[in-house]
Amino acid sequence: MPKRSAKPKLGRLQKLDPTDYWQTQADLQQWLTEPETLELLSEATGLELSLPDAEETQPEAYTLLLAAEGEVALLAGYLGTPEAADLGCLLAWAAAAQATMVIWVAPAFAANVCQTLDWLEQTSEAMFLGVTVELWSIGKAAMAANFMPICGAVDDSDAELEESEVDEAEAALPTEPEPAPLTELQQENLDFWSGLCDRLDRVGSLVKAGAPSIEATMGFAIARAGFRLNAILDRDHKSLYTELLLSGIDAQPHFHLLAQDRASIADDIGLPLIWDGAGDQTCIVATTLPDVDLGDRSLWPTYQAWFCDCLERFYEAFFERIKQLDANSYQPLPRQRATDLNNALILPARPRG
Repeated sequence: MPKRSAKPKLGRLQKLDPTDYWQTQADLQQWLTEPETLELLSEATGLELSLPDAEETQPEAYTLLLAAEGEVALLAGYLGTPEAADLGCLLAWAAAAQATMVIWVAPAFAANVCQTLDWLEQTSEAMFLGVTVELWSIGKAAMAANFMPICGAVDDSDAELEESEVDEAEAALPTEPEPAPLTELQQENLDFWSGLCDRLDRVGSLVKAGAPSIEATMGFAIARAGFRLNAILDRDHKSLYTELLLSGIDAQPHFHLLAQDRASIADDIGLPLIWDGAGDQTCIVATTLPDVDLGDRSLWPTYQAWFCDCLERFYEAFFERIKQLDANSYQPLPRQRATDLNNALILPARPRG
């Protein structure tokens, strides 16, 4: 009997909150201008979109692209759900750029916004198109984005299908599978982070909680792209960590610029800090609480209070400093003078069980 060929294991799709990936609208706007993103957006909209050859300074709020026959397309990303009041900015940008195409990308659109974009598309000489962006994960291995035009200049050539044909097509679509049940450890993580999020909300913390995580790490936005506050449950070492994670090509310059102010930062935070700049594109400033027992739920409120206090201290100490960082201003020190930054405790790899 011939041996059956091995098939790859199928993963489970999970829809993600866009703010889990893009911390600010500037992050989303920058991602929209990447070549792979423009290619995906072009396929979804049926338009050939490209960045101009000339390197012109673009506004942070939107990007000007070239479309077919040299037409100017304005591409704007919105991280939340645009409301009717936000249309004013969009129209002002389009007028200033003399754009003949306007593409608005957001996770979702309010009904009145879709209605207005449809009306603008029908009555204006410019083309208006509203496009939703969805973010999906495939297990824990990868994330993928998906664009879907939903209002304005949407290709409605399929709208002429007979009603019976539409019903048959919808019936043939696969139903969304039930999500896999959480493991005991994932449920424990979810319960712990839910308690922390509730505490942050109750105290009115500057640190804004998103959806509780099922992983051993929960992240929080701070100041700008490339920086993230993380709360970490390290069961292997019976410790908790609060960290500022610096990532990207500017992680090293940003880390060393902050390190120049270590003494003042330590005074502001009032906690012993671990400075780990060993990674090329990942650096960490952290504090830890040792000898914890996460198996004892009666101690969770104490641990959650510790996280809440540490996150607040880190936020207050680093927020303005992060906003003022300029990687171009960093001048590396001679190796022998920078060795003191390499004796830090290296945190265990994530995710932690």
